Amino acid sequence: MSESDSAALPANLNSGNDDRARGNMWSRVTWFILFATPLAVMITAAFLTPDPQGHGTHTQLGLPPCGFLVYTGIPCPGCGLTTSFTNMIRGNFTQATMANAFGVPLFLVSFFTIPIAFVGLVKNLPVVDTLDRLQFEKVAILLALTSIVVWTIRVGAMWLTA
Repeated sequence: MSESDSAALPANLNSGNDDRARGNMWSRVTWFILFATPLAVMITAAFLTPDPQGHGTHTQLGLPPCGFLVYTGIPCPGCGLTTSFTNMIRGNFTQATMANAFGVPLFLVSFFTIPIAFVGLVKNLPVVDTLDRLQFEKVAILLALTSIVVWTIRVGAMWLTA
């Protein structure tokens, strides 16, 4: 096989000697952040106790109550996410959904980012190319839309029951 034939192959079929198929220092840094951040979130969630109110678990970290909720009486889109994560890490799917339904898909994406980022880090894969192959932009768009829909339903339900 000639060198030009090798360059025409997809990166994952090259022998690994082609520098274009490998990441650089910034790829390693990015993969490390994409690995360490959700791992730290999962570990933190494991050590917290879910608040039975469905929100406020984050105050165990010394953080103040949600300012948006305090001032408006309306939960912000993030209200209940920490509680949702602490329930998900324990396998309490129903309680996690009740705390903030958006927390369930966000937890799953965060959880599965850990092994993906670990592989990217170990294999020194280029971040953007890898995320493109995984169609991560669709996941990000779906998460954003889910967040908006869940928050709209939560606020709408509050107004209908008030």
